[in-house]
Amino acid sequence: MMTNYKTCVNYLLDIPLFPREKNERNKSGNENLAFLLEELGNPHRSIKSIHIAGTNGKGSVANFIKNILNKKGKKAGVFTSPHLIFIRERIATDYMISEKDFVSCFNIVLEAEKKIIEKGKNHISYFEFLFAMAAVYFEKVKPDYAIYETGLGGRLDATNLLSPEITVITSIGLDHMKYLGDSIELIASEKAGIIKDNIPVIYNTGSEVADGVISKVAKTHNAKEINVAKAKYKINKLNDKTIDFSFDSSYYSYENLVINTCALYQVDNACLAIAACEELFGGEAIDEAVIKEALYYFYWSGRMDFMLHNICIDGAHNPDAVKRFIESVKRINKDKKKELFFAVAGDKDYETMIKLLCSGLHFEKIYVTAIDNIRAVSSYDIACIFRKYLEDENVEIVYNNDLEGIFKTASDDVMDKDDTVLYCVGSLYLAGSIKRIIMEAEDDYF
Repeated sequence: MMTNYKTCVNYLLDIPLFPREKNERNKSGNENLAFLLEELGNPHRSIKSIHIAGTNGKGSVANFIKNILNKKGKKAGVFTSPHLIFIRERIATDYMISEKDFVSCFNIVLEAEKKIIEKGKNHISYFEFLFAMAAVYFEKVKPDYAIYETGLGGRLDATNLLSPEITVITSIGLDHMKYLGDSIELIASEKAGIIKDNIPVIYNTGSEVADGVISKVAKTHNAKEINVAKAKYKINKLNDKTIDFSFDSSYYSYENLVINTCALYQVDNACLAIAACEELFGGEAIDEAVIKEALYYFYWSGRMDFMLHNICIDGAHNPDAVKRFIESVKRINKDKKKELFFAVAGDKDYETMIKLLCSGLHFEKIYVTAIDNIRAVSSYDIACIFRKYLEDENVEIVYNNDLEGIFKTASDDVMDKDDTVLYCVGSLYLAGSIKRIIMEAEDDYF
């Protein structure tokens, strides 16, 4: 049994990202996890659950739903990934799980894992371990609902052992193609793997191809389908801090809803969450005052997140997310100059991301660095790709693998420029690193 929080975290970080066979090859599926959960008494079945899959927007939708449930007087637990700063961010109710509860749940899962290994089963993966911990924690604190976000795909994801009240599928784009397939249709098929017999699926994929796949799978499971893309919303007012919009769901016309963000993609996520909650509560409208309050107090870190007055962090880490980032930036701060701070993981389609950024926006200066991760790409290699696609040869590119050092240079450069915004994009790892740097140096900034 481990009693120290940091020791537990270090143990988790040493677990392979994917399950292992006895011959050490990666395997797919969740058979080992099923044995583990049974050993634990199947805690994932003890609380009513909501299951969310998709390429982008899962965490945002999960937290929009959580806010709505809370304002309806319901307690909700949320399991999301990845974390930005603290691993405990992944498991939360009103607040992220405490270190004490984290250690307790860790030990419960660790003991169960030892028992299944003694019975000839394999070690579970990093994500499976955390999912099991979340299930144990939610069983302990007993929220009314537990909202689970898939880690990768859906069909073979650890969370697909759930028997949810509803399933939700967010936007679908090209990401994790090594594991999920190299087309929207193939990726959508994997995401649609969370659809269960006779369980409603609410979706807004942003793709007609993906919509077709979801609809086809839903019909084979006799699952009621609600395509939120066919609903109507209207942007009433947009600035660099809030979006005012109206949404006509299949049950009610919600007017003048306000979210405290400039990220246009969050309107799609909010509408999806509203539709999901309407279905969760029996297919009826929700009090507009409840929706307004839930959306107004929504905050999801690292998504068009102005950490300082002119430093904005967005975790866009695939081409689809970059497109939505560009769309948002074009609609706000039109009169301000733009600088870019960029880093990316090596398993992403980063050349397409860079090409989109160069063609979609004009930057006065570009800073390139490397994330602190084994999947990091050299800043020099990334800088060369930027130079390849930049139409303006006079744009200065500054690159250095020292993330903290080059961020200090970039932030110092824009700090006194009221006419300039520094956008930090490319990776949620980058978003987390910058948030940590700002938190640790808060006294120097304010």
